[in-house]
Amino acid sequence: MRKKKSKFFTILVGNYIAFTVIIIISIICILHGINHKIKDIASEPRINELVDYASLITENGNHQINKSRIKKLAGKDTFIQLLDENNKVIYESVPGKFNKEFTKGELSCIHDYYVDPYIDIQKYKNDKNKENVSVSITYYDENDDIHNKIYVVDDKLNLIYTNTGDTRKSFTKNEFKYLTGAYLKGYDIRKYSFKDKDNEKLTLLINTPSLTNEIYSKILITCICAFVLFILIYIILIIIFITWLNHKVKRPINILNEAIVKFKNGERENYLDYDGPQEFCDICSSFNDMSRKLYNSEKKRESLEEEKQKILADISHDLKTPITVIKGYSKAVCDNLVSEEEKDQYLMTIYKKADHLDELINTFYEYSKLEHPDYKFVFEKIDLCEYGRVYLAGKYEELDINGVELEADIPDDPIYCKLDRFQLKRVFENIISNSLKHNKKDLSILFEIEEYFDMVKINIADNGHGIPKEIRKNIFNPFVVGEKSRTKKGSGLGLAISKKIVEAHGGSIKIVDARKNYKTEFEIILPREV
Repeated sequence: MRKKKSKFFTILVGNYIAFTVIIIISIICILHGINHKIKDIASEPRINELVDYASLITENGNHQINKSRIKKLAGKDTFIQLLDENNKVIYESVPGKFNKEFTKGELSCIHDYYVDPYIDIQKYKNDKNKENVSVSITYYDENDDIHNKIYVVDDKLNLIYTNTGDTRKSFTKNEFKYLTGAYLKGYDIRKYSFKDKDNEKLTLLINTPSLTNEIYSKILITCICAFVLFILIYIILIIIFITWLNHKVKRPINILNEAIVKFKNGERENYLDYDGPQEFCDICSSFNDMSRKLYNSEKKRESLEEEKQKILADISHDLKTPITVIKGYSKAVCDNLVSEEEKDQYLMTIYKKADHLDELINTFYEYSKLEHPDYKFVFEKIDLCEYGRVYLAGKYEELDINGVELEADIPDDPIYCKLDRFQLKRVFENIISNSLKHNKKDLSILFEIEEYFDMVKINIADNGHGIPKEIRKNIFNPFVVGEKSRTKKGSGLGLAISKKIVEAHGGSIKIVDARKNYKTEFEIILPREV
């Protein structure tokens, strides 16, 4: 079973979908890569897992801690410290880098882990020309409510003003550094308090690299590289898609153009063999049909030209003999070369040849008239059975005089057809006249009408000499007669005229193998009229 072709629209939709899917997958992969790179540059600690892992320290001691695991959970370049309830360091991921213990005041100045404060530090001079420092800390809490803490200290870190309700009088240097995020350059320190399974309070200090301009630059470069990569992938996909589309469209167009050029140059039997989208296959199939029809039309035209040339040659041949006889005999009579006893015989010969010549010309005229495109048949709905009976009744006397036995088999019920009365009679006359002309002795003719599916069949047969099989296939061509011995007994146009008349009725005529006791049988099939 031949595989059904895909429509070009379906192929386009499929490729657009594939193109879109590839773009989406590319975007997802690029975003995943950006996320991975940003995490590598400035990763956030996985605080919950860190807390669970830090709880192991109080249970099993430092020797159970996997440093690579801590590093993976904390993030690149992030350092952690674990403080007990007395604020003493019981574990640090990088020993010796930070304090071993913290005061209560220092811890209170370290911001909570989930607070991402914006710290604004302003220096100004008071009315005594002393330098004061104003620290404004703005942040959002877990409920997305905004808060703002303000601290004003003098040059000795004495607390001049605060809106937090803090009761301390001053800050130590470390406390102030923790408060302003300036304790360790390049790092932000946060605290996360929790209790272990023994309900002991622990504090996790997390030191993460600050998002400096350098880190922002790295992130920006990563995003730019990702964008450039996406553009490159997009351009490559566009080029691939355009190339594919160009191939799909250009290939059949080139094939069609090449075929048209060949056709223009005279190669008529040039058929396209293309396997692709249905629309292009249809175009190529239409071209093949057109090429085939034009080729057949040209062959038919050439055949008609040859037939016309043959007709002209045959007409010339058939006219030449009687004209030559008429010319010779009339010249002999005019020149008194014929005796009085032979003159009547010569004049009778001239008359017969002139009559034969008239018959030839009239027959050819009828044939050429049927060939003319403007010739119109006069069709009317007629009972073929009644028409056949009337025709045979009119023909009976002639047949009887010639000693012809007529066998008619015509149904009593009417069978209607659209017929041209005059032209159909000519068909019957041509066939029966041929039988009379070429068969003289003990002739029997069969005339039969019968229903044939939704058609009607007319059979006319005789028991004469018959027509040789080698002549049968061309018997309906102009100037072909039944046998060589009959060449002088007819024009050879009668059956050609009969065929044209039958075909004009939408039917067909042919010679079939004759039934028993008959030698020649014609079969005419005509469409019935309901």
